[in-house]
Amino acid sequence: MQSADEAFPDHKSNKPPRRKLGLAFVLLPLSAIVTAAIGVWYTYTSFVFYTTGERVQATVVRLEESYSSDTGATYSPVYSYTVDGQNYEYESINSSDPPTRRVGETATLLYDPENPAKARENSFWELWLLPFILCPASIFMVVLSIAIPVFIRRMPST
Repeated sequence: MQSADEAFPDHKSNKPPRRKLGLAFVLLPLSAIVTAAIGVWYTYTSFVFYTTGERVQATVVRLEESYSSDTGATYSPVYSYTVDGQNYEYESINSSDPPTRRVGETATLLYDPENPAKARENSFWELWLLPFILCPASIFMVVLSIAIPVFIRRMPST
């Protein structure tokens, strides 16, 4: 008479079992796509602002204080500029401690000729920092999204 093991042999193949990649296999490529989209959008808007924006001299009229429990108080310059006799103010998206500008300093801003109230400081930090970080990061994430599954599947099972 046959034993249970002989009667019902395991149907395991000689192939090693595939490793499961789990949620990371989905989240990493999705976050790479989102990061790339944001990076491309920021690059595009900065490029449009840089190429079509009109330049204007602006003066720092005050420093806006913002507070965070992580970093404490930081200061962003508020610029005043005039286009066609109309005065506008623009608060920089960058803030720091100590402040990068002092009240009374001047800087070049770029403004949208269609809407002079929309402006940006004509500086690397304001125009290109986010694209400079996000685009390479998204490329790195895409490479990881491809490389991790390839390497995991090629690893010998233990």
